[in-house]
Amino acid sequence: MNESPHAWWDFGYAGIFGCVFLEQIGVPIPAFPALLAAGALAASGELNLPVALAVAVAASLLADIIWYGIGRVRGGKVLNLMCRLSWKPDTCVSKTKILFSQHGTKTLLFAKFVPGLSTLAPPLAGIAQVPFPRFVFFDGAGTVLWALIPLIAGAYLQISFASLQERAYSLIPDLPWICGALILAVLVWRYVNRSRYLLQLRDSLLGGISADDLQRALERGEEITVIDVRDELSAKEKPLILPQARWIPYTDLTNRLPDLALDKLIVVYCDCPRDQAAVAMAQFLRDHGAKQVRPLRGGLEAWIRQGFATAELFPAATMAA
Repeated sequence: MNESPHAWWDFGYAGIFGCVFLEQIGVPIPAFPALLAAGALAASGELNLPVALAVAVAASLLADIIWYGIGRVRGGKVLNLMCRLSWKPDTCVSKTKILFSQHGTKTLLFAKFVPGLSTLAPPLAGIAQVPFPRFVFFDGAGTVLWALIPLIAGAYLQISFASLQERAYSLIPDLPWICGALILAVLVWRYVNRSRYLLQLRDSLLGGISADDLQRALERGEEITVIDVRDELSAKEKPLILPQARWIPYTDLTNRLPDLALDKLIVVYCDCPRDQAAVAMAQFLRDHGAKQVRPLRGGLEAWIRQGFATAELFPAATMAA
């Protein structure tokens, strides 16, 4: 490879590998601009496009295989950890689980193009016990497409706008500062929004009910509808349910509203680390006419920790292959 006038790219293919690996392992470093720049450098003869593609795919696959292995060994615990660290914990896992439940391993073909799904899909594949060769095939196919698009776009831009090259070079000394400022601004914005959401979530849980209080109310014979709103993937991973509960995944709740006694007390629970889905579904039920709805604080885990009885759950639907 010829010596590059781009100081940032003195690392060459190692720079591509590092950017892609760090993004896919979960570090908030965008790899798309790096791949775009790599495509431009390939068009100018400073990098080899097939080699750049192979390096990007290898870096992404390595990160994904690591997450796949963690998901296979640690199960849902890794998702709860990722959800706690997520910038938007109300949707970080639930939407991903829905997509994976609907499309199975085919989710890996488009996961890289969906924010949040890119990092969560590999551990979900491990949790779902997807065979390793099948995982590598689908994840590899999706990764090739994901990496190829910015590489080709960068090459096209380099060829089409060669006249702007000299002006672009003048920005190179300030590029690290510009990128750093943009990344910092995004991180601050995400932190502020995350803090605001968690504060709202905490306030919502003040009106929840504890496992002890729910157990005592049920023992007194109070008329309470208990709903397990976990998604199909979570229910299959831990097929337990409160004996008095009905399993209605939150994706089906709209269709099941006519079956619910909205004038009676309804308790909803999930398996989220901060009861996000239970809080969201409680608000959904209130918006649709429920008189009293309370999330179960701590969800299924809190009920089990108290030593209360559970029943076996048999999810009827089958996750897509």
